[in-house]
Amino acid sequence: MPVITHRVKKIIEEIDERRREPFDFALKETCRVDYLIADEDKDFRSGDAKPVKIKKVEIPRNTLLLISPYGRHGIGQVISIGEEIALPVEMNRSADHALFVAGVDGSVKRDELMGVMMLIPIIPRIRR
Repeated sequence: MPVITHRVKKIIEEIDERRREPFDFALKETCRVDYLIADEDKDFRSGDAKPVKIKKVEIPRNTLLLISPYGRHGIGQVISIGEEIALPVEMNRSADHALFVAGVDGSVKRDELMGVMMLIPIIPRIRR
């Protein structure tokens, strides 16, 4: 546990230091699409918003992420993804859960497509 705590403290210090610098970016190259696949079964009632485990998705450093607003699952929509510790865009990241909102009663089943995301590579630029 001390190793994880030390790592988290170091990341938080780096983030705090970066907050002082205005940040812009330029698009780098071709965007890529990846899929959000359920890694567990979960039941929903209309209006529920619950986290669902997804198959781990790697997000390379200096990459922005957009979740498609076009619904891919029959009962609802992924509205965000993440992992236990949120990291800044300048670091390699991953996601292992999604927040899913149901519009109707139903279930999400393991290995079902829940959503689609677009990974957009960027070139960070510090404003001076």
